[in-house]
Amino acid sequence: MRAAVLAMPMLVACQSGAPANNQTAAAPANAAAPSDPLATAERLVRARVSQRGELRFVEARVRDHQGVAVVCGAYEQSGRQQRYIVVNGEDVFVEPEMAAGEMPRAINLFCAEGGRA
Repeated sequence: MRAAVLAMPMLVACQSGAPANNQTAAAPANAAAPSDPLATAERLVRARVSQRGELRFVEARVRDHQGVAVVCGAYEQSGRQQRYIVVNGEDVFVEPEMAAGEMPRAINLFCAEGGRA
């Protein structure tokens, strides 16, 4: 066991050098794979409401609104279904934090086909 612990710095040193001539450096996973708007939206919504209990996402769809990716969906938490909108993988709007009537208007504007929910 002690020999393995002592050998770890040598293994790390071997990995940190430049790749051999016959090897190519692997691109970071995030740089190689395109961003998944649904996964990003779920992560952002979880971060926003995670303090309030466990979440289960029940429906979501990605829309293009004037060239911007908009994810509209819903989640269940504590026996209640709530809606959310994530714009461009950055801005998060969750129903419990919005004034009465704002979420239906936002869904009509950003999420509905032809402007209708």
